[in-house]
Amino acid sequence: MQGWFYIQKSINLIQYINKLKDKNHMIISLDAEKAFDKIQHPFMIKVLERSGIQGPYLNIIKAIYSKQVANIKLNGEKLEAIPLKSGNR
Repeated sequence: MQGWFYIQKSINLIQYINKLKDKNHMIISLDAEKAFDKIQHPFMIKVLERSGIQGPYLNIIKAIYSKQVANIKLNGEKLEAIPLKSGNR
């Protein structure tokens, strides 16, 4: 039901802006829900490097995100490790 509230709120805002005489407006809608679950590690490292992050800080971040795996147990039996290439710690 919460989604309907935000849709109605957006519709009300658009209707209000349409009634204004000055039409120099812009609406930007961002949905960051679960955004960090989708970030890919190589992309994140490249962005940090291009932003000027270097030295020990970058090395620590690289160490945290290199060779991550998920180990799953199913009915007491350990399955083969699954490499993780996205997500945020």
